[in-house]
Amino acid sequence: MTPYTLMNRGLTFLELTISVGILAILLVIVIPSFMDFRRNSILSTETQNVITLVNKARLSSMSSKEDFQYGIHFEADKVVLFQGDTYVAGAGTNEEHVLNTALTLSPIVVNGGGADVVFQKVTGATNQNATTTLLVIGGTASTTIVVFPSGVSTRN
Repeated sequence: MTPYTLMNRGLTFLELTISVGILAILLVIVIPSFMDFRRNSILSTETQNVITLVNKARLSSMSSKEDFQYGIHFEADKVVLFQGDTYVAGAGTNEEHVLNTALTLSPIVVNGGGADVVFQKVTGATNQNATTTLLVIGGTASTTIVVFPSGVSTRN
């Protein structure tokens, strides 16, 4: 090999600087998109989890599982499926779903006040229909969850 080819095998400082600069620009473009995707994915998953828990409470009431009514208790950072016609914190039959720390529940609007929705046996209907919104902390994404008087829950 000639001395000329040995000297040209490495990167110059200018080439390295340009490569790092291009990489930095790509990261500035890609990272916010990835973070938005991640937030939306968490929001979608948690919304589905909350709706699933509401439906589980409704179906348990409709089937009169263990001869009880079932309900849902909403808090800012969790949703709790409970057995009976009133929520008792720490009861052994409670099924808690703690929300991802990237999310919070907005204030819950329950017909008749409070933070509980109790489903009737056999019909699955409720007198405490409710509306709440899952919000992404530090983002603009949100999903509204509605529990209708019929007991059916949906997302808007």
